[in-house]
Amino acid sequence: MSSPTDLRLVLHDSLSDSYEDSKVLLAKADLDGTLQLLTSAWERLLGYGREEFKGKTLLHFMWSNPRSAAAAAAALLDEQDLRPVRLRLRCRNGRGKSLTLHRLYDVREHMMYIVGEETRAERAGVICAREERRAAVRTPGSP
Repeated sequence: MSSPTDLRLVLHDSLSDSYEDSKVLLAKADLDGTLQLLTSAWERLLGYGREEFKGKTLLHFMWSNPRSAAAAAAALLDEQDLRPVRLRLRCRNGRGKSLTLHRLYDVREHMMYIVGEETRAERAGVICAREERRAAVRTPGSP
């Protein structure tokens, strides 16, 4: 079973949805650990087909060490700290894409709404170090 910080990926299936052809990276995250990619822009940006996302987690596509990837995924679900989260995802062609994810927490639905944007590429180590620092600040008793 996946832990919430694995963020199971689920693709939005409604072809009649007006967001389907959007160029905007929209997603929503249930705080139980499901990340629903709402637009096909995710497929176009990362180069994976719908079937390649099935059964995968966000951590599978992250381009960083497991500890940093887990810290970034946990930051996505943190409703107390809504600063943008930066991460680097691995594309199908082997290259990485740097993204900034802006989030809004909906208290009634207990869900995080996410808008992503591709950002200037940074070395993976810089992003990893930043997310590890954020995780350390949020975790009491961490070194």
